[in-house]
Amino acid sequence: MKSKLILMPLCLTVFLTGCKKDDFELPPGLVQAKSNLTADLSALDQKMASAVLYIGSINADTSLIRAKMADLAEMSPEITDFGWVTPDGILQLIEPSLYHGSQGVNISTQDHIIKSFNTRQPVLSKVFMSVEGFSSVVLIHPQVTNSVLYGGLSALFYPENLLENILKPIFEGQDFELWVMEKGGRIIYDQDDFEIGLDLFTDPLYAGFPELITAGHKIDNEESGTTTYSFYKAGTQETVTKLTYWTTYSLHGTEWKIVWVKPQP
Repeated sequence: MKSKLILMPLCLTVFLTGCKKDDFELPPGLVQAKSNLTADLSALDQKMASAVLYIGSINADTSLIRAKMADLAEMSPEITDFGWVTPDGILQLIEPSLYHGSQGVNISTQDHIIKSFNTRQPVLSKVFMSVEGFSSVVLIHPQVTNSVLYGGLSALFYPENLLENILKPIFEGQDFELWVMEKGGRIIYDQDDFEIGLDLFTDPLYAGFPELITAGHKIDNEESGTTTYSFYKAGTQETVTKLTYWTTYSLHGTEWKIVWVKPQP
């Protein structure tokens, strides 16, 4: 009985102080990066939701839908184009007019179209090759009334351009770097442009840096954390050790890993 009385306070002490993960504080630049990204994509998401409500009120009149999309394009310079997709997956309308040539294309097999139309929920896609001819991301909102799907409104953009506008003012002139990875390993933003679009886990560029690949899996699997790895300093061929923190941005089930790194002396 004595031993139990002695062990219980000890176990309580360990539970309170030693049985949790090490605490860490994310760097201010990383916190700001996630905050700014959240603000920008939340604003777009809200514009899309409002537009879909409007489209539902006009009985899917295509001339009014096109006018609404043109308004959205004019007020959204970060977006390449807005599209209206029919329930059977035809890209019926696109604005601005530069991309009218892609109207009429069947995109029913694209993963985000299938997911959004099957679930009747908004979807932020993974990076894919668009019918416009470039790697892009789509945010799509389905238009559903009384459980009937009438189509979907999509906003297509280059993720690297959107992220550059958000992140560059944060890291420019600072002693840290920022890069972003889509969950699964694809680099969607890096200060070294040639890395954008590469797969961290399979591309030969990274094969000689096992610490980076190990860190990448940790970043991919955990919401936030800290680690170190060795890789080239941004803009150079100099290999340095990088102190690393990361956090996760999520929208409609898609995750982007925002990574802050600081080369060590």
